[in-house]
Amino acid sequence: MISWGRFLGTCALALVAACGGVDGDEGTDSDGGSTTAAGATPGEVEIVGQVDVIDLCGTNGATTVSFRATRVGCEQPTPCTIKVDPYEEVVGDAATCPGSQNAADMRVVVGNAGRWQVEARVLTDSGHISRCFGPGSEEETLVTKAQIEAGGSIAVSARPGPCPPP
Repeated sequence: MISWGRFLGTCALALVAACGGVDGDEGTDSDGGSTTAAGATPGEVEIVGQVDVIDLCGTNGATTVSFRATRVGCEQPTPCTIKVDPYEEVVGDAATCPGSQNAADMRVVVGNAGRWQVEARVLTDSGHISRCFGPGSEEETLVTKAQIEAGGSIAVSARPGPCPPP
């Protein structure tokens, strides 16, 4: 049985491929970490990171690696209200262990502006282990209202270890 997160991630990947992908038809904003692709859907932002699936699947008892985003703050640092019990979480692409490819581009699509912690999480027999992802040297990924309206893509890369608690 396929999970909804995996299904939606696969659909997003198929949409990007059908619309010409992100090979050369994107632009970078002033901070260099955010791009807008021609295939992105207005009303959503796609966060993309290269995940070392073999490394994460090498964990004892590993079964599945998923790419997910947790909304931990607002777009502006001013006081705001977000859902915290539980935090808003979106699950994107997933891969079954053992991993057959060394690195895989994994995606998660978010529809709300804010500060997001993005992680690759491997489920194990005893719980889970995570690897944090972020743009540049950041541990949080900022998704703006303008990016949501335009439909964009944000590239993130792996950080050492898990994301800090929200």
